[in-house]
Amino acid sequence: MASNIKTIKKLQMAINSTCEYKMLYQTTQFYSTRQKRPVTKYILKKAQYNPNTGRAESEEVFSTYSQLQIIMYLRDYWCAVQGIPIPTDNEIWNAIKERDNITFKDVMKHE
Repeated sequence: MASNIKTIKKLQMAINSTCEYKMLYQTTQFYSTRQKRPVTKYILKKAQYNPNTGRAESEEVFSTYSQLQIIMYLRDYWCAVQGIPIPTDNEIWNAIKERDNITFKDVMKHE
């Protein structure tokens, strides 16, 4: 799990060093009485400076209960930002992207 967080932070830093806006990685938890344990949700937000308010405003772009999906999202997003082909080597992730209509175009607009 620690290596997943390191990978997430490296991808986040790479994206943030090249984009006008910044990606934020957050976690939140709730207690599941059915599972009898805390459950963690992982959230990616895009923060961008708003000159009208003088502050950075953020909007959620992706959330999941899987750190691996966060890594796959950031990996694919990094490729999209760099203009290189997005890998299609993970069938499960490809199915999730298709199911949830993940294209990165909405995130990349306003750049």
